Amino acid sequence: MNFNRYIPESEFSELAGFIRREGTACPFARGERLSVQGLRIHRCGLVVQGAFRYVHADAAGEEHVVGYAFAGEFVGDYISMCNGTPSQVTIEAMCDAETVLVPGGRLEAFYSTDAARERLGRTFAEHMLAEVYERLLDRYAASPQQRYEALLARCPDLLQLVPLRELASYLGVRPETLSRIRRRVR
Repeated sequence: MNFNRYIPESEFSELAGFIRREGTACPFARGERLSVQGLRIHRCGLVVQGAFRYVHADAAGEEHVVGYAFAGEFVGDYISMCNGTPSQVTIEAMCDAETVLVPGGRLEAFYSTDAARERLGRTFAEHMLAEVYERLLDRYAASPQQRYEALLARCPDLLQLVPLRELASYLGVRPETLSRIRRRVR
């Protein structure tokens, strides 16, 4: 299992094990939501099977795909859960999916049991920040084709899960541009 590409399982096996032991298996039907933008999220966990999209609606109501979580990866709005703030994203299942979710309060209790677990929580947050930072840099420094190829490397079955219009939104390009990129990559 990859907790995500920034969080090797060996470094976070204790946290992943905790989520598996203490969490609840939660199936999601395609389109079902784990969180809704504007509401606080109270749980997070691991994707066991399937995939989730993170969608942010702007002030005009236009939806932008801003992230994905695939099998073996963390899913949830960690900031909303930890800080008690409304979520900035809606997280929804892209297909029938299975997760193991743990309530935020239970995760906080796990972190507070000793200094090593507090460090684990801090390190987890630091790794998540690294992921966001790299995505920000990629958005400005990597070409759409490079971002497309990196996403395909992360999830080879992506094109079976994601409509091209949605993928174009995630990459920050028009669907026509994505079509040209796909022709070049084939």
